[in-house]
Amino acid sequence: MIKQHDLLAFSLANPTHAEKKVEDYEFAEVSLLETGIVTIEPKQKAQISLVLSAGIHGNETAPMEMANDILKDILDEKLACSVRLLVIFGNLPAANIGKRFTQVNMNRLFSGAWQKEEGFEAQRAGLIEKTIADFFNEGPDSAQRIHYDLHTAIRGSKYPKFVVYPYLHERPYSAEQIGFLEASGIEAVLLSHQSTTTLSYFSSEQHNASAFTVELGQVAPFGENDHSKLTAIRHTLRTLIKDEKLIGSHDGNMKIFQVIDGLNKDADDYQLNIDADFENFTSFDAGFKLTQSQLSEYLVKQDGDALVFPNAKIPVGQRAGLMVREVALSSLELN
Repeated sequence: MIKQHDLLAFSLANPTHAEKKVEDYEFAEVSLLETGIVTIEPKQKAQISLVLSAGIHGNETAPMEMANDILKDILDEKLACSVRLLVIFGNLPAANIGKRFTQVNMNRLFSGAWQKEEGFEAQRAGLIEKTIADFFNEGPDSAQRIHYDLHTAIRGSKYPKFVVYPYLHERPYSAEQIGFLEASGIEAVLLSHQSTTTLSYFSSEQHNASAFTVELGQVAPFGENDHSKLTAIRHTLRTLIKDEKLIGSHDGNMKIFQVIDGLNKDADDYQLNIDADFENFTSFDAGFKLTQSQLSEYLVKQDGDALVFPNAKIPVGQRAGLMVREVALSSLELN
């Protein structure tokens, strides 16, 4: 169905379309639904429906390579697959040119936002939404729903491997998932504070999945990623797929941050008072003037407050960064 079971090579060679194909393996039914989208339905009843997405930004190559290796080992029957599995490579035209996107940021197009845009990225986001909805809805009602949307970041970070936990609308956080993330080598968790149009929020809110945006270091071209830095998550994901088991760790080394303020660009002369090589989660002293414009300024409220996702090169009215503050895991409502 896919030459040498290399979905990534096949998808990059067919970036916009591929005919649906279904193949019966001894252990599962494997379906190529569209280019870059494969499902595996094990013959035995599965208790977990797992989505692994990567390449929603085309230049974030390490997660695509990691997911491709996992899928290849499953199809080569080197890795048993006990979960229902959906693998998605998102923005293949952008991946082919080494860019985040070709027209519009795909990770701002979910929860229906794609309907307001035109072009490939909007159409692809709509297809990904429908594919995930069908995948979860076609699984057993009792199956646990999990979605890891795998990324790498543009800039460096004090915690190179971190996740964004989508806003849960008063639902409790998952102690099991937090333990799994720590065992996966994740160093920090950022608790989102509002609804968004990201892919992980879509799966969390629309399909009640345990879903996360997972940042795994910095961007690099295909073939130049150091996968030794991803040893922990490669192991935990493979164990999850093989044994339907979420390995857990509760060493207490993982940092938890909550958002305390959003920074919004309010004028053309808006500026962030940070260096060009600023790293995510860098903290400041109270009173530091972090932003300024003809209309406003932002002074850091408390020693240790930190900044993530800074970007002033955006249109007026858009988010220029998030101010975050560390909190204790014991302060969260967990289930």
